[in-house]
Amino acid sequence: MKLIHIFIFAVLFILGALAFWDLTEPVEHDVTFDVKGNVAYVTGTTDSNSHNLVKDFVRENPEVDTLILQAMPGTMDMDTNRRVVMDIRAAGLATHVPADGRIASGAVDWFIAGSPRTIDCGAMIGVHSWGTKVGERADKTFYDSQLRTQRYFLSRMDVDPDFYEFTRGAAGPDDIYWLSVDDMLRFRLIDEDPKCDS
Repeated sequence: MKLIHIFIFAVLFILGALAFWDLTEPVEHDVTFDVKGNVAYVTGTTDSNSHNLVKDFVRENPEVDTLILQAMPGTMDMDTNRRVVMDIRAAGLATHVPADGRIASGAVDWFIAGSPRTIDCGAMIGVHSWGTKVGERADKTFYDSQLRTQRYFLSRMDVDPDFYEFTRGAAGPDDIYWLSVDDMLRFRLIDEDPKCDS
């Protein structure tokens, strides 16, 4: 066997071993669930690994009926996030944002997927537009391509479909608009008025 063949074989063997080692390592997830009785406190950002994580969580914790969304800045993978929120709805989980909770962007879809949806006074729910910059062609093209899908999703969740257009106009991609309780009631994001003082 020539030296070059031995070298190539050795490199391939090492790469294969590294790939196998990588697959046997536990996957780190940014989203975490802290189960306390029938509720789970959720923190983190969704990514491409979140779908299986949520499916496993639902299967392994049948006693949990409510997700307390504590600190969730958004998502790194919109397609996965859509699958996750449909799993939340299919599992019949309620969602709640506590007084010290802060969720935004793609995490708002987690909240919307719950039934019922409730908040405590002081809860912060933030929205913004997607794409590059508001008004640029790329942003409008992306917005237009998502319009029908988003309106259908919101309608299925019993949220006013106009909420999608509202989020686009509320803040640019690099900014955030924190919803008022009146906003949440107007678009049916919450199922009951928390009766907060103005």
